Amino acid sequence: MNLKPLSKPYEDSKIWLYLFGIGLFTQISGLLYNNDGSRYGTQSYLLLFLPVAISIIFHKNAINTFRQPAGVLLLGTFSWVIIISIFNSGSDHTPTYSLKLISLLLLYVFAIAIYARNQRAFTWLLISTVIAASLCACLTYYYQYLVLGKPLVYKFMRGGGRLREIGWHGFGDLKNPIIAGLYFGSFAITSTYLFVNSKLKLWQNIIAILAMTSLYTYVLLSFSRGALFSTATAYFVLLLLYLNRKSWILLFITCLLLTITTYLFVPQLESEWVRGFSGRGAIWINWFEHLSEFWLFGSGAGTDLIYRGYKHAHSLYLQLWYEYGVVGISFFTLLLVSLLKKGWRCRTQPLAKLGLALLVFAMVSMISDIYAIIHRPSPFWVVVWFPVGLLLGIEDRKSKEIKTELIY
Repeated sequence: MNLKPLSKPYEDSKIWLYLFGIGLFTQISGLLYNNDGSRYGTQSYLLLFLPVAISIIFHKNAINTFRQPAGVLLLGTFSWVIIISIFNSGSDHTPTYSLKLISLLLLYVFAIAIYARNQRAFTWLLISTVIAASLCACLTYYYQYLVLGKPLVYKFMRGGGRLREIGWHGFGDLKNPIIAGLYFGSFAITSTYLFVNSKLKLWQNIIAILAMTSLYTYVLLSFSRGALFSTATAYFVLLLLYLNRKSWILLFITCLLLTITTYLFVPQLESEWVRGFSGRGAIWINWFEHLSEFWLFGSGAGTDLIYRGYKHAHSLYLQLWYEYGVVGISFFTLLLVSLLKKGWRCRTQPLAKLGLALLVFAMVSMISDIYAIIHRPSPFWVVVWFPVGLLLGIEDRKSKEIKTELIY
């Protein structure tokens, strides 16, 4: 067998693109259609991580993905995570476990970056994941409100009726309405991108609008204010990046709906305002009060921030600083800034617009809702690491023409 590295680019190697596509779809959408965590993990390992790891052996240009400022900062962030797990005695994650997590994250980000270089293949991946998510959302509405007969009443829906699962044999179960809202929010933004970026026939526009409606409705009915605010922010960013006919129509309709909603649901909006930060303020104050204890090197990889029964800071930025110190949070912040700059520089490319919107979505959601990203595959991977991989994979047309060869 000839084991020489291949000089042919990934985006020209159809076999790798097919394998990456199947693996990425499984990892992204498999959360919804698996009711067993171990089965989902096995599928992700066999269909995504293993093919990606093997492909790196046969392609000598694999390292080129990280030869850019954002790539160097990503490697710096991951390297610091491993260093802390080795030298910080307070770490809950062993060096071996941290190395395993970082290896999986690198494979995941790498696969997305490579796949994004073939725009048609990547677009079909986006379409398939949006379809899977919108179907799950519709199944959730059907089972929750028609089969189980749960009332569409604010007091019930705001309490025990917040959406997080289909409710049938553990399928579509994201365990927590906040996580569910963020997960479906990422697909809602992606569906908007597919709608405003594409020239569609009438029936295709109708299907796209129905898919968008189902996804945004799920985010709304999760009653996760962080997810709602993150989704709204990314939504407006995406539309403002386009400013074409479709985006202007959506902006007008959205502003009209917001005006009507504000008028009709004043008591409910007042109730949401009174709730405030749901205890997050006290957690953040406690974090600042103990900052001197961990500000430099952190408390250790994977350690919990214990406060009144809570196990994390309810803010990814504060949690990362707590675990990895000022160096860790600095690496991560610079990574985000670098990706924003790259996305803005390449904003004439459609996928760069999507990457920017999804990164803004992740950055806003990390303020109050996301609590961990250095861990096993989860919905947070889709929210945070997907846009990271996407923006890493986008190439600057000023230096190199984008590859747009189609897969058949």
